[in-house]
This record gives sequence, structure tokens and C-alpha cells, in this order.
Amino acid sequence: MSTSQQRAVYEFYTQNIKSTIGLRGFSLQLRVEKAATLDELRQLRDPFVEAVQKAKGRDKAALLAQQLDALLNDPD
Repeated sequence: MSTSQQRAVYEFYTQNIKSTIGLRGFSLQLRVEKAATLDELRQLRDPFVEAVQKAKGRDKAALLAQQLDALLNDPD
């Protein structure tokens, strides 16, 4: 990870995939692990939000999307 923003987004995904999606998020977690840039992490936003919505519902997905968007739009 090259920037503090990138590390923060990576950690957000890692923590929330485990806690909200569980084992169903394994393939998404692998994609997070392979992401080498902030742009690659940014591309995982929609699949993450969709997976959370399926697992925990619209309200939880909206809350996490808002938190993720704040991290993704933070200019370091």
C-alpha cells in the first residue's frame, strides 16, 4: 500500500467484509488483497455495497457506502 488513504480503504474493506458478509465475501476479499492501487480498490465499491445489501439489508449497505465514500474521497 502506498498511501495512508489506500491503507485506510484496504482496512475498511477487510474489516467490513469479514463482519458483514462473512464467508460469502471470500472472493471479494481476494480481490481486495490483489488490488495494488487506490483506483483498483475504488472499483470494488459497487460489488462491496451490493454484497452487503444482500447479506445485511439496504440500511446497513447505505451506512457502509457512506463511510466508504468518505474514505475514497479523502484527499490524504
